Amino acid sequence: MWEYAMYGVAAFVSRHLPLPFSYWLGLRLADLFHALDRRGRAGVTSNLSRILAHRGIEPAPGSLPGMVRKTYQYFGKYLVDFFRYSSAFCEEIEGKVSIENLSHIESAVQRGRGAIVVTAHVGNWELGGMMLARLGHPVTAVYRPFGIRHLDRMFTDRRQSRGIRLIPLGRAVPGLLRSLRSGGVVSLLADRDFTGRGQPCPFFGAPARLPMGAAILSIKTGAPIVPAFMLRQVDDRFLLKFHPPILPRAGCTVDELQSQVVSSMQDVIGEYPYQWFIFHDFWDTGDCRRSGGDVAGSGEA
Repeated sequence: MWEYAMYGVAAFVSRHLPLPFSYWLGLRLADLFHALDRRGRAGVTSNLSRILAHRGIEPAPGSLPGMVRKTYQYFGKYLVDFFRYSSAFCEEIEGKVSIENLSHIESAVQRGRGAIVVTAHVGNWELGGMMLARLGHPVTAVYRPFGIRHLDRMFTDRRQSRGIRLIPLGRAVPGLLRSLRSGGVVSLLADRDFTGRGQPCPFFGAPARLPMGAAILSIKTGAPIVPAFMLRQVDDRFLLKFHPPILPRAGCTVDELQSQVVSSMQDVIGEYPYQWFIFHDFWDTGDCRRSGGDVAGSGEA
């Protein structure tokens, strides 16, 4: 019940107070969470170290703790945005979003087999789904319930208020197939495996268990995969970035499509490491499913 009360307060503040003050308060709460979350700090430190090492970056002495704190602060702003933006604020958010390569999603949809948008827990994936709907491509998305009725209803209501159709993890395959076969757009998060069925593949230079749902759906339906990411900019505006469609050509395998999905995630997370909101050691397989209800969903259907 305390979680419901906490999120309820966050929702009220985000929707009823001026945005600059809401962000300020979100940063202060993020700093408190950062100070108290010893295990999470260790996980973020490990993740950032691996990402930087893979990019060939040797961080300056003593700089890593500041990078970890920045990750928590970006997450604090993400939560403010999550609760603030719905159809009632559509004009406000549309005025803050730049779009890179809109033609990639347009060309994918025009192929007539629907499109599978893949993203990650980076930036603000929730607002990315809202913008897709505003651009004329309503999204069917998979989500992972908290398992707490009041919280599930709160988060489901917020997502549906953005024009997103929701399907719970575990019962998603028929709905996703129907959407794609009718030419629709489905959205999957491709960086967290909550089912235990994901296959290990190289990710930032080390094996990680990642969901294969997007690649499997693409092979099964012929729908192209479009990596897309909504990324916060330094002025708290956003960049919605579409990557070129990944096409399931004749004879290609699930592993081949998956490697392209992973490559797109690596590119974006490597460029925006503070905006990747994974608060445990991502490569520790004994810890990868520790956290509770996911605020966004899963890449597995």
